[in-house]
Amino acid sequence: MTAQELERVWDELAERLGLGPEVWPRIVAAYSEPQRRYHTLDHIAAVVADFLPMQDRFDDTDAALLALFFHDIVYDPARSDNEERSAEAVRDLLTSETADRACAHILATKKHEASTPDAALVVDIDMAILAAPWQDYLRYAENVAREYLPVYGAEAYKAGRCEMFLKPVQNRRVFLTEVFAPREAAAQRNIRDELTLWASGGLPGL
Repeated sequence: MTAQELERVWDELAERLGLGPEVWPRIVAAYSEPQRRYHTLDHIAAVVADFLPMQDRFDDTDAALLALFFHDIVYDPARSDNEERSAEAVRDLLTSETADRACAHILATKKHEASTPDAALVVDIDMAILAAPWQDYLRYAENVAREYLPVYGAEAYKAGRCEMFLKPVQNRRVFLTEVFAPREAAAQRNIRDELTLWASGGLPGL
């Protein structure tokens, strides 16, 4: 999905929600912050591209799409409340049931858990990169590492990545929905291979 296509999707959503043209430049600026390597506008384009073919599966498509645009709008690797602050950014824009649902979806991405079918599908779309072809997955893993390494250093990041994310995900299902179930084996294989790289010295591109 090109930047122009992504902007068009946002413009259509913003019109339905009654949001003005000033919001899009704020979104672009947020996802262009210098500390970002993976959590950029390219990531938003990827999740929106995944969303579009399955939008009819959602009970509230606008809430899901709003959540996907805003789920990483606040991203500071040194903080642990990015999802909460991203949800607050939605509340600053809009007061409605759709906004409330979008905030709940954003918060669901924090622990990759969901209490509604819509939230589960949003979480799976956000996690879809885990099932990407290996070279795409490796680029994702390296770029996430580049976001965190300046803050925590190599050893602390390695421990956090392996013990707090990869191994817990490995020990349960990656994907919450039947829509993404066919991608489970690929995701588990990528996680296993990344763990092997960390055990043998680290990711090759760092």
